[in-house]
Amino acid sequence: MTKKIIFSTGGTGGHVLPAINLMKHFHLKGYSVLLVTDNRGSNFLRNYPEFKFYVLKTDTPTKKNYLRKLISLCTIFFSIIRSILILKKEKPNLVFGFGGYVSFPISFASKFFNLPLFIYENNMILGKTNNFLLGISKKIFTAHEINKKIPEKFKNKIFQVGPILTKDIINSSKSIKKEKKSITTISVFGGSQGAEIFGKIVPPVIKMLKEEGHKIEINQQCFKGQKNQIMDYYEENKINNNVFEFNKNISEIMLSTDLAISRCGASTTAELVYTATPFIAVPLPTSIDNHQYINAKHYESKGCCWLLEEKNFNTKNLFNLIKQLIHDKKKFQNICTSIKKNHFMNAYENIDKKITEFIKNEN
Repeated sequence: MTKKIIFSTGGTGGHVLPAINLMKHFHLKGYSVLLVTDNRGSNFLRNYPEFKFYVLKTDTPTKKNYLRKLISLCTIFFSIIRSILILKKEKPNLVFGFGGYVSFPISFASKFFNLPLFIYENNMILGKTNNFLLGISKKIFTAHEINKKIPEKFKNKIFQVGPILTKDIINSSKSIKKEKKSITTISVFGGSQGAEIFGKIVPPVIKMLKEEGHKIEINQQCFKGQKNQIMDYYEENKINNNVFEFNKNISEIMLSTDLAISRCGASTTAELVYTATPFIAVPLPTSIDNHQYINAKHYESKGCCWLLEEKNFNTKNLFNLIKQLIHDKKKFQNICTSIKKNHFMNAYENIDKKITEFIKNEN
């Protein structure tokens, strides 16, 4: 009989994309897989018609006034009821949560059916939802060592398995072999939704570099609605450019990049490190639990990036930093050398092994 896994995840790319990657892995192994997410998350499934999904409307009760918190709690309650109906209909063997408040209802509802719950944490710190679900989960898979004290009673559940990277990146020999001797191609990654500030700061910096005689090609992920404006700016200044809002083949761009400017979501930073791409880390200051800053500090300590906080992210500072890296080849090469020393565990093999063992023992 075909085994079925229900994956649940928040709607941002940092949650959805690792879930989709793991779904593809188990789908190829003959499992029946489906996803529970929100409207944002469902947009990522347009290119995967083979995957069934449910859209769940839910909310988070944090940081709201009394009335809004009450409405949020009611929304969560009804989303749990709907999750119970989904579980009753689908009859999965287990539920696999990837964090984000949207993953909470069905993860919590799994308890009513005595279904095993597995959760995965992509960041250096447990998100609020995953932290809340510690008590009812069977196993907690983490991409990295968690940078926060975990209660002793839960430590036997935690398994560090590595980040879930795209198979394109893992299978690319270029990701291991490529050498970077100078900076000619700069790429900008703003997370799944882009970063508006990058669209304002980066183009004039690239123009300033061109005016100083540095020939730079630019790949730039932009915030929704900025694309035409940024493209026009580069075209007017005769700068070779590739401007996009979202690109499914982001790995190809990373592999051709000499230096990246990036937000610090767990998936993007892990992929940059795996492809040995030095980057200027600009963490989103409003990220939940400041997890992007924690991710950036981790990789800075490993010699993989230069940290430039958003409060200091302006044309002058960015221009001076890139100019310094262009002229100080030793400083640039030191990062290139350090980043290659970082090795990740194979998350697919590790998770697959644990789930296969669990299902076998259950039978």
